[in-house]
Amino acid sequence: MTVATTTETKTVKIAMCGLVKSENLGEMFIARSLEHLIADEAQKVEPGIEVEYVEVDLLGRNDTIYEIPDARERRLRNYYRYSEKGRLTEKVFLDLQRRGRKAKSKRTQNLISRARHLIWSTGRNYRKRLASYFDLKLEGVDYIVIDGAGLLEYSYNEYHWSLLLISEYAEKHGLEVVYNAIGRAGAFDERDFGSTILKRAIRSRAVTYVSARDNVTEVQACAGPGHTVKLLADSAFWMKEAYGIDTTVERSKIGIGLIRGNSLQGYGVEFGSKEWTTLFAGIATVLQERGYEFEFFTNGLPGDITLGKRVLKRLRLPDSYLVERPVDDEVLVDTINGYRALITCRMHSSIAAFTMGVPSVILSWNDKVEKLMEIIGYPERAIKQRDFQPEFIVDAMEKALAEGIDDGLLSAMKDKAKESVTDYLPRILAAARH
Repeated sequence: MTVATTTETKTVKIAMCGLVKSENLGEMFIARSLEHLIADEAQKVEPGIEVEYVEVDLLGRNDTIYEIPDARERRLRNYYRYSEKGRLTEKVFLDLQRRGRKAKSKRTQNLISRARHLIWSTGRNYRKRLASYFDLKLEGVDYIVIDGAGLLEYSYNEYHWSLLLISEYAEKHGLEVVYNAIGRAGAFDERDFGSTILKRAIRSRAVTYVSARDNVTEVQACAGPGHTVKLLADSAFWMKEAYGIDTTVERSKIGIGLIRGNSLQGYGVEFGSKEWTTLFAGIATVLQERGYEFEFFTNGLPGDITLGKRVLKRLRLPDSYLVERPVDDEVLVDTINGYRALITCRMHSSIAAFTMGVPSVILSWNDKVEKLMEIIGYPERAIKQRDFQPEFIVDAMEKALAEGIDDGLLSAMKDKAKESVTDYLPRILAAARH
């Protein structure tokens, strides 16, 4: 008599937490690449294991996102359980934020931050709303991964509160949290009240691993003595494999990647729409004079498209010179893959291009860009604001185009990105269920 044997399949359900519902589709490059890396490495260790992902947006946005010009209406439609009844509280909350950014005294800044934290803790559309979203999304997961990007941030985008809630959820439900190749964006000063919230989140007993993609000193300061933070690399360096990109396609144009007009002003730099319009128009003019075909593209943010239309108007060019706003990350991948070279403002369009063998230069609006290109081995391809001159930028692009991409440098970044995953993979596998 033959006895039938069965083998139980191991499964693990991972919460992939990041800016997965951002209109900046470059954020999805991080999540998709990290999902690929974890699943691929898990299969090597335990063939047949089933890895399931739940994508969790740090700002608590709904799965379906609608393009709505008005900021408040956009929040009401796109944010989970966002209530019209919180209108007055929201007005005060945002007004205090503006005042805090303008305040010169650290004491005044912290008083305002504490007041806003009180509103966040009690207001209808803040802690309560986010906690209910995380309760919904994180129910039944086995492990929590913070996917990377510049998420160690409290001064502008204010991710610290979401990270704190995730840590609190993990503590309550006996889950582990890892931070994969995290970066710092905006200010970090240990005297800031916001930094205390950030440190509470990352120093939670639920957090078992932290790696950095940049600013390792500041990431270590957040993580504290309980972690030894390695400087590794963004998971998006595995984009080619994650998206199955065919890099043999014909490439003829230079892609000019746009950014919204107030991008620098949000970080306290006086360089607005007028300056960006003049700069991008100048870059296009120089490219045209040197015989290059070009077009403008965006990572998907409506504000970037708005600036693009202003540039076209300045240049008296038809709409065909601006690629239609991408609505999903695969469309953006295909767009970038079709260029000979990039001149861009968005870090993840540059990383994507790097993986596809497309040389790029980045107009640096934040030191994370300069640190990234230094780590890769191409510091001269990060153009600092003091060098925002069309001829200088096109010269740098031509140099990059002539040099191409060093396979050894790309391989080194991929190895660093993989190391972060292999460091904590045994903990994920230990959490898998039969």
